[in-house]
Amino acid sequence: MSPMLRRQLPFVALAIFLVLFALVAPHNVVDIGVYALIYGLAAIGLSLLMGLAGQVSLGHAAFIAVGAYTQAVLVSKANLPFLVAAPIAVVASMIVALIVGLPLLRLRGHFLALATLGLGIIIGVIVTESEALGSTSGLYGLPSLAFGGRTYDTAQEYFLLLTPVIVIGMWLAVNLVKSRTGRALSAVNDSEVAAECLGVDTFALRLRVFVLSAGYAGLAGVFYAHWLTIVNPSVTHFEVSVKILLMVVLGGLGTVWGALIGAVAVQVLDEGLRALLPVIIPSAKGEVQLIGFGVILVLVIILMPGGLAQLWSRVRAKLTKPDPAKHGAHEHEISQAEQRELLDKSLGILARTDHEPVGTSILQIEGLTKRYGGVTALDNLSLDIKAGEIVALIGPNGAGKTTAFNMITGVLPPTEGSVKLHGKEVAGQLPHVAANLGATRTFQNLQTFKSTTVLGNVKVARHLRSKAGLLRGMVMADRAEERHIETTAQAAVDAMALTALADHPIADLAFGKQRQVEVARALALEPSLLLLDEPMAGLSGPERDSLSWLLRKVKATGVTIVLVEHDVAAVMALADRVAVLDDGKLISLGTPAEVTNDPVVIAAYLGTDDEAEATVEKAAAAHAVDSASEGGTR
Repeated sequence: MSPMLRRQLPFVALAIFLVLFALVAPHNVVDIGVYALIYGLAAIGLSLLMGLAGQVSLGHAAFIAVGAYTQAVLVSKANLPFLVAAPIAVVASMIVALIVGLPLLRLRGHFLALATLGLGIIIGVIVTESEALGSTSGLYGLPSLAFGGRTYDTAQEYFLLLTPVIVIGMWLAVNLVKSRTGRALSAVNDSEVAAECLGVDTFALRLRVFVLSAGYAGLAGVFYAHWLTIVNPSVTHFEVSVKILLMVVLGGLGTVWGALIGAVAVQVLDEGLRALLPVIIPSAKGEVQLIGFGVILVLVIILMPGGLAQLWSRVRAKLTKPDPAKHGAHEHEISQAEQRELLDKSLGILARTDHEPVGTSILQIEGLTKRYGGVTALDNLSLDIKAGEIVALIGPNGAGKTTAFNMITGVLPPTEGSVKLHGKEVAGQLPHVAANLGATRTFQNLQTFKSTTVLGNVKVARHLRSKAGLLRGMVMADRAEERHIETTAQAAVDAMALTALADHPIADLAFGKQRQVEVARALALEPSLLLLDEPMAGLSGPERDSLSWLLRKVKATGVTIVLVEHDVAAVMALADRVAVLDDGKLISLGTPAEVTNDPVVIAAYLGTDDEAEATVEKAAAAHAVDSASEGGTR
């Protein structure tokens, strides 16, 4: 069976199950199922927003209300047929999300959650005070759905009508999660700064998913209106938003299937609380039920933060025996000759032909300064980096090397100064701007995407070199591009001799291996400027030698490399020029020989003359050995 067909089987099974459920389940149970499917549509959208985009919405009922009220007005007052009114209602919810998302999604964490809560309150006040929308009474007497010669006015009929809608909605959402967009958003959730440095425009992607999630909620509102045949302000209540939030959390963040399972579980729980609370507390009203939801939500977060999806994963782990061959794959080591042969092949796939001619100014830094109050982390740094060279930044801890990297790549805005990449100003811009101009980096403190595999990490770097958007990913019109992403990402993994680890979760790897994955990820972007922040930290001796050889080969393809590294011998063997920073200031710039003989550098960083001379000799020996080894493999 082909992988494509295997991917569709769960949706076929879901459709069959839902149809059989509608045909054989008791009427009152099917009635609960109808509500579960309606709210499940909204939960799928919120799952994408929370699980992928990492954004919490406490006012998602507002978008259900917009969809429901728009549908009610269109069918009852404008007399539009259902199939015409429904798309308009969904688009209305998405337009509201776009309008409010432009400012709201610039907020983070609890600020965004509180802002969406405020949105729910605002929509509630608007519909309550609007006479055109029926004020507190709402709009009632809506017609039951009728088209295709059938009237969907029973629980069974309505459930069967909802079945293809929920299956298609699930199919589209799952496809999105596995697409270029889903991969990028998952990466943003793990490390926003790393994703941005790979060219991901996080704000634009989050806005799109926010609008999409509102579309799912608006569709839920459409079916809500026709099922109840009445829409009133109760649909905007905080209780509805909490219910949908609980569905997503109970099902498991980051899994679309969990949202649907959570919707069923919460709806059953809702009916149970309605029946149980009046028995326990005779005067109990809706507020007490809301408290019950809140208690359950807190317990789920504390006891089972991964929701039902986490529970299922644990069960599968116990039932599935690990493959010893796969488990031991990470112990396989290839020879140096095999690795270098693989590297040559991989660079043939990744190498670009549009690099600037060697010697052309590619990165111009003028007066770059960063102050934190009275502390100056970097003071008036000026450098001109030429295409096709390796420039090393060295200096003691706290000298300002990483601060310089952060400002060059847009992670930090400078206090003063200019950074021009290919002649375009990038100082103060977001990291994805520099990435779009061909610059990417690794990090002193690891910034890997913990939720995925080695290959999954590297595939994110292909975001900038691929074009499929949200819609193409949802309808699987991106298959050819996805195959190319797989090929090029695998080439970068091969280049770092990580082939045997490609399908391993990156969180299971040792620190040094994760460091190598960062380098592979940066290479997969096909950069013109590669900034490496202590890439050899945590690597063994042979791994350092292999990385040094790799960087020379990468340089030979036309890539410019700027390197921060504390291994002075490795730096002197690799670099064409060395810039020495001390206390935020550039104290020396020149060839390795010039820098190591500079009295200022010796006094500030290298130590005594004997130690400096030993460093130069060690670097020269390392370079000679590596050159001889390279010649032997040709």
